[in-house]
Amino acid sequence: MFKVLRIVCSVIGAADLAACIFIFVYLGTLWGIVSLIAGAALFGLTVLFKTLQEREEHKNDPPKGDFIHGPSPADIGSSDDKTE
Repeated sequence: MFKVLRIVCSVIGAADLAACIFIFVYLGTLWGIVSLIAGAALFGLTVLFKTLQEREEHKNDPPKGDFIHGPSPADIGSSDDKTE
């Protein structure tokens, strides 16, 4: 869910900032500043959704170790892929 929201906010924010110079030229300074603020808000939402997505992924699947340190002793005792 957060991944989709992150992608949508970043695409809309990029389009807004790309059109910002034309907004300044054709609609005036006030609307240009509003466009910049909207782009900054969309960037903030993108960062927020990224943080929430990483937190949700970490909560659902905590790290099991890496190739240098290996799994922790708690992970060895609770292996889900035991053969019978």
